[in-house]
Amino acid sequence: MLWSGRVASWWIRVVSRIWPGRSRWPIRRVVARYFADRAELIGVLRAFTEGLFGGAAGRAGKRTWCEKTPFNLLSVPFLLELFPSATVVVIMRHPVHVVASHLDQPWAPSALDAVLDWLQPVYQRWLAQRPALLNDQRYVEVKAEELAARWPASRSRLFARLSMPDADTSHAFITSRLGSRDGQLTDPEHREVLSRLRWAAEELGYETTP
Repeated sequence: MLWSGRVASWWIRVVSRIWPGRSRWPIRRVVARYFADRAELIGVLRAFTEGLFGGAAGRAGKRTWCEKTPFNLLSVPFLLELFPSATVVVIMRHPVHVVASHLDQPWAPSALDAVLDWLQPVYQRWLAQRPALLNDQRYVEVKAEELAARWPASRSRLFARLSMPDADTSHAFITSRLGSRDGQLTDPEHREVLSRLRWAAEELGYETTP
């Protein structure tokens, strides 16, 4: 509270210099609303999200919409509570290739240890809730490698699982693109990734031979 008070006093002095005569705190406090009924809160969030994405889909002449933020993976049970009729599709990839891909992204850590520190808790949370999700028909998993190896037949099976008619798409899973990460990591780096994420790769059904 002492630190906060000093910061507040400093900010008031700065504001007073910028806007002479305005010595009062310029930001109005807002007290968050508490929802004793979780169903009411879920209804508010559902209406907001549906208005946001459903409205955009409607203006584009689409009947459905898809939101594909990767970290939705950490909140699948909540998302299914929010949209009970939705389907969650998880397209997975070998953890070694996931790590290699992160090392090549400007928004991710650039050091291997930092990437592993970033991803390990993600896998831990996902795989902790995965056993229950696998028993839910609204949760669908598919490996990117399998999609690429048998495209477009694998696409047709996925669409059928989603109760949707098959349709050609402008983007496809291609084996050569997925294999672009092969050889990106040195042998010591590859061993380091497996030492940290072998358990995740094996649980997802991937080979873990160095």
